[in-house]
Amino acid sequence: MKNKEFWADWLFPIIALSSFATLLGAMLLNMPSIRVGDLVSWSSGLLAYTSMLTVTFIGSRPRFIEKHFGMPHMFEVHGVMSIMLTLLVVLHVILQWTAFSFIADGTWPVVTLTGWGAAFALILIMFTGMFSLSGMFVNNNPKLRKFKEKQNRELNLWLHRLPVVANLFVYFHLFNLDMLRENTIFIVLLSVYTVFVVGYYFMWKIKLRLLPKYNLGKIYKGTPSLYVLEFEPKEGQIPEYNPGEYFWIYFKDANGITKEGHPFSTSSSITDRFNNSIEFMIKEAGDWTNSLMNAKAGDTAVLEGPYGDMFPPHIQELDESVPFTLLAGGIGLTPMLSIARNAHQIGSQREIHLVWGLSWEED
Repeated sequence: MKNKEFWADWLFPIIALSSFATLLGAMLLNMPSIRVGDLVSWSSGLLAYTSMLTVTFIGSRPRFIEKHFGMPHMFEVHGVMSIMLTLLVVLHVILQWTAFSFIADGTWPVVTLTGWGAAFALILIMFTGMFSLSGMFVNNNPKLRKFKEKQNRELNLWLHRLPVVANLFVYFHLFNLDMLRENTIFIVLLSVYTVFVVGYYFMWKIKLRLLPKYNLGKIYKGTPSLYVLEFEPKEGQIPEYNPGEYFWIYFKDANGITKEGHPFSTSSSITDRFNNSIEFMIKEAGDWTNSLMNAKAGDTAVLEGPYGDMFPPHIQELDESVPFTLLAGGIGLTPMLSIARNAHQIGSQREIHLVWGLSWEED
């Protein structure tokens, strides 16, 4: 893809801005005049909504986009856009502020209730994203990092699904505004954007439930703090995957391990040794990884993937006179081991150097 760096940074903001522009244009078609304050308020609300739809779409892990840019970079964009849309929501609320007068009036209008419902859902989403799932905004501050470490990651993973709820709240908030409900073009565009994103999200969730199941064939300690897991499909063959790619692992029936998915790079490659199994090396580094002590051979899991673009075809196809240097720190060895195993399997004559840094001798 040409200008890959530009599109990696700006594809999703452009999607949000483009859908915002069409909604704002459709809204203004039916308005002969508008005050500046109202224009700013409605614009901030609409842009926040199209940004919310966009970050929900990113959260659905669209593989047809991920293979070009990589999930880590997509999640960075997701985080920055989430901060921006929150500021836009704050601006919208300030400009439209009527406090909680609807409680005193006893009217409880749908427009107000759905608006506040979306705002409170967004607060939870921001809290779980910043203080549990991401280190982008807190890891450089010792106090915030310590606060993050006390959070229940599994609970926050569940709460972080609320963008779908917030999207529906905002949709009905806009739909129940009289001036907009009568604007056919606006409602059609709003419905198309919302149905596409929410529908894609639920289709992704349905596909997760339909993924083939795997048996945990082997699990053992490779070092005092490292688990080695090897999964075998209950039926059929393993999916094709490139060296260095990763999967989300969801245990389905393991006692003491939550069913939330977690991403890990493969340490295996498709070789004679791993012709119908996939191996992962997982370091104990948190609640979920520590709970792997409860896993046992025969447990059932689902593997979602593969994801990643660490070792893309244009790199694999370089002339073998070009040497490779593989740099790894600690558990970062796993994708490098996958690449090395692939090179050995295909009989590569390429010169490959592995530089592996470790903190502890026993590792």
